[in-house]
Amino acid sequence: MAAAAAIGMSTGAVALIPTVMNPASSAVAPTVSEADLTSMFNAAQGEFGRGNATAGLSKLRTLLAANPRDTDALALQALWSDYCADRKATQAALASLDNLDRTLAQRVRNSISAIDAGVRIGPDPVPRYYPQTTGIVVLGAGLRPDGAPTDETASRLFAAWTQAIVAYQSPIIISAGGSHQGRTEATVMRDWLVAHALPATRIHLETRAQSLPQHASLTAETVRGLRVREVVLVTSPDEIRRAASDFLIAGVPVVGATTSTRNLVTNAAPPSKVNQKSFYLDATQVVGIPAQRGGVAPRAFIAPAA
Repeated sequence: MAAAAAIGMSTGAVALIPTVMNPASSAVAPTVSEADLTSMFNAAQGEFGRGNATAGLSKLRTLLAANPRDTDALALQALWSDYCADRKATQAALASLDNLDRTLAQRVRNSISAIDAGVRIGPDPVPRYYPQTTGIVVLGAGLRPDGAPTDETASRLFAAWTQAIVAYQSPIIISAGGSHQGRTEATVMRDWLVAHALPATRIHLETRAQSLPQHASLTAETVRGLRVREVVLVTSPDEIRRAASDFLIAGVPVVGATTSTRNLVTNAAPPSKVNQKSFYLDATQVVGIPAQRGGVAPRAFIAPAA
C-alpha cells in the first residue's frame, strides 16, 4: 500500500494500484486475478498433455511467481522437473510444498519413487505361485461389437487363467469399465474365467474404470477391502510398466506381472526417460491434481491413497 501511495504522490494519480508482496522476496508485484491464475494453470497442463514438458514448466514458473502458494502447481513442478532430470528444481518444489501441504508433498515423492520402480517391472508370460495374500489383478481391454472379448482382452484372460491355476489360493480382481447391451466388460471377463473352471467365489469385479489411472485408483479400494497385501498385474507387455507405476502410486504393492506373449520381445527393455511421459501424466491423475480448472474438469475422480 505504501508503494501504491508513493506512485500516487509522484504522478498525481488519485487511484491506488493494488499490490501484493511475494513472500519469497521483498519485491512488490501487481495482484493477479483468479481467472488469470486459472488460465495459467490450464495452459501449463495443456502443454504437459501435449507432451511439451519444458513449455509446461515455463508456464508453471510464471504461475508460481504470481501465486507461490499454489500447491497443485508445486506438485506438477516437482513431478515434471523429475521427468526432465532437474533434481534441483524437483527438490526446491518439494521443499516449498512441504511447508504448505506435507501430505501432498509425500504423495509426489512416492509417485517419483513408484515410477522408477514400475519401470523395472517388465513383462513376464510365465505364471508363478503366490499365497492367498497376493491378489491377481487383470485389466480389461475392451469388447468387440458382438459383446465378446477383444483379442487383447482374451489374451489377458488366458494369462490370468494360467496365473490363477498356479496361484490357486489367490483372489482374482477384474478391473474393466466397458459395457455392451447392459452387460459390463468385467462381467463378460468373469464369465469367461468361470467357463474355464475357475470358481466365481474367487473373482471380484471393479466395473467403473475407464483409464489406466482409474484402474489403479479404483482397484485399490477393492484390494484394501479384500485385505490383500500385494498384487500380480495381468495386462499387455506394452502396458505393464505403466500399470505397475500407477498401482504403486495408488498404494498397491506390485510383486509381479503376468502378461500375454503379444509384442513381448519389443517391450522387453524398459523405456527411456523421454518415453515415460505417459507415466508422469498418469501420476498427476492418481495423485489427484486436476487436468484443468474452472469447471472444465473435476479435481479428482477418487481420493488417492495416502
